[in-house]
Amino acid sequence: MAGVEKSLQDPNHGELPDLRNSKGHGFHCYKHDGVYFFVLPPQMLKGAHPADRIKSVKKAQLKDDDIIICAYPKCGTHWLWEVIEMLISGTLQHQKDVKETRMFEFIGKDGMEALPPRRVFNTHLPLRMLPKQVVEKKIKCIQIMRNPKDACVSFFNHCKNIPKPLGYEGDFAEFAEAFLTGKIPFGSYSTYLQTWKDEVAAAPELPTLDMYYEDMKMDPATSVKKVARFLGLASSDKFCEDVADACSFTKMKKVDQEMKSGLPMKMWEDGSGGTFYRKGEIGDWKNWFTVAQSERFDQLWNKKMKDSGFEFTYTPV
Repeated sequence: MAGVEKSLQDPNHGELPDLRNSKGHGFHCYKHDGVYFFVLPPQMLKGAHPADRIKSVKKAQLKDDDIIICAYPKCGTHWLWEVIEMLISGTLQHQKDVKETRMFEFIGKDGMEALPPRRVFNTHLPLRMLPKQVVEKKIKCIQIMRNPKDACVSFFNHCKNIPKPLGYEGDFAEFAEAFLTGKIPFGSYSTYLQTWKDEVAAAPELPTLDMYYEDMKMDPATSVKKVARFLGLASSDKFCEDVADACSFTKMKKVDQEMKSGLPMKMWEDGSGGTFYRKGEIGDWKNWFTVAQSERFDQLWNKKMKDSGFEFTYTPV
C-alpha cells in the first residue's frame, strides 16, 4: 500500500523502520515522535531502548542562564558553540571537548543535569522534544540555518566517514534523494525548519535568535556581535572581532584535528580523515550536484518551503 512505511527486525531493538533504498543503502534508525534517529552503539545505550535517552530530555531540569543552540545537522552548530563559549568566558580559549558532550541526544537527562553552569547546550531536536523548562523558564535559544544544498553535501560527507552501522554506503545521488524525502537521521530539513517555526510561534515569549551560516561566513564579526547582544553580554567590539578571528574555519579545523576529545563513541572510519570541519564553503554544492539533480532539488525544496519565509544564500556574495 502506498505511503505505508516498511520495517525490518533488529535483533536488539525489535521492529525498526526500513530506510533502505532499492540498492539496499540506508540508515540504521529508530523512529520517535515522527523523527528518525541513529541507533547508538550498545556501549552508550547500556541495555536501554534507543528512544529512552531522547524521552529523558523532556524531563531535564534547566538553569535560568542555560543557552541552547538548535540546528539541523551540519548547519554550523560546532562553530556557533565555540563562539558562544568564548563570549561567555571572555577568553579566546577553544573548547577541548566536542559539542556532542553538550548535546541533548547524546547525553540525555542525567548527562545534562551533571554539567556545571554556565551551560551551552546544543541539539538537532525539534522544540517539542526539548525540556519542558525551555518554555517555562524562557531559556535563550539560537537557531542556526544553512542553505539546504550545502547542508546536504556536508551531511553526506559526514555520514560516509562514520563506521558501520551508522555510516552511509550509498553514493551522493542516493543520499540527496534520502535528504529530500526525509529518510535520514533527524528527518527532512524542510520539515525541521517548518516545525521549528510553528513550535516557536506557539511559544511567543520564548527568546530566540535566528542565525544563518552564510552570514557568519561572510561577516563573522557582525554575527558574533549579534550573538553577544542577544545573550546580554557586555562584549566589546574588539573582543567580538577577536572571537570571530579565533573561530575562523581554518583555525577551527586545526583545533578539531589537534586537540578535540571527549567523544563517547568512535566517530570516524579508520583512514577516512574524518573531521567535523571539511570545507565550510558557501556554494560547494556546485561540485556535487549535476544540473538535473540541482533542478530536481530546487523543485521539491521550493514546493515544500513555499511561503515559509526562510531565505538562503547559495553562492558567495
